[in-house]
Amino acid sequence: MSTNEERRDAARRKLEERLEREKQAAKKRRLSMIAAAGVVVVAIAAVGGYFWWRSWDNDRHTTCDYADAPADFPGEIKKLQDMMPQIPQEQKAGAEAFLTTLREGAAKQRTSPKPESRTRNTGTAELTLATNKGDVVVDLDRSHAACNVNAIMSLADNGYYDKTSCFRLAQSPTLSGLQCGDPTRTGIGTPGWHSPDEAPDHLEMTPPDPQMAQMGMSQSQITYPRGTVAIINSNNPQSQDPAEQANTGSANFIVFTKDSTLSTPLSVVGKVSSEGIKVIDQIAKEGTIIGPNSTKENGVPKADLEITKASVSDSE
Repeated sequence: MSTNEERRDAARRKLEERLEREKQAAKKRRLSMIAAAGVVVVAIAAVGGYFWWRSWDNDRHTTCDYADAPADFPGEIKKLQDMMPQIPQEQKAGAEAFLTTLREGAAKQRTSPKPESRTRNTGTAELTLATNKGDVVVDLDRSHAACNVNAIMSLADNGYYDKTSCFRLAQSPTLSGLQCGDPTRTGIGTPGWHSPDEAPDHLEMTPPDPQMAQMGMSQSQITYPRGTVAIINSNNPQSQDPAEQANTGSANFIVFTKDSTLSTPLSVVGKVSSEGIKVIDQIAKEGTIIGPNSTKENGVPKADLEITKASVSDSE
């Protein structure tokens, strides 16, 4: 039979064992709570990090609207044909020649897939136009015209500019530049879509003369520095067709050979390198041929500049 002392020792051991089990259970609960809290902290950090990254990524991207816009050669040809009876006799030969140019251009039409609508709005890229006169390198800058830089890169990647010739040379007191980028050589060809306007708010602008403003001519004058590359558009704010009023740029581009002052806002995609502008200068030096729908100050280049291959290098 157990003595009282033995019973007390047994009871004490049971109490110590129970207290130790409770101590271990409490320790496990604390560890579980710490682990759960850690998971919550990590989850919160992950969610917060995701939303921060998404906000940061959205800030450096722009969504562009590239609207369907097939070239309407049949419509342009019919329009000119309908006008022929009213054209003065001394201008009929030129009009007939331009009609021939339009018909020939219609046979040279090309299309290109629409660019991705979401594009980065920061960073640079390099467009290299390999030509029969040497390479013309254009330093593209997304910060001023992200949608149009995206468009010109897409066109180059899809071969739209390959084996095309620059077709118009302007040499007036206010405008000097070489126009390229239309396989039809008419100026009205499109890749099947238009790009949105992106006003060149980084360029020097001269307010309109007060007297001109009183006459209703209230547009500021924009100076495009030599070497600037901009997208040509056919915007006509007075048109009754909303599709013709704005956002009519796409593939046609101009390389300014001298500082030029215009009231027309053109989307500026970049600048030609110092070596590339020398190639453009060679063409400008040869002057123009007065051809269909052209003048001495805005005619067909005497010297042919053919883009044999256009390629893009993205430098972020």
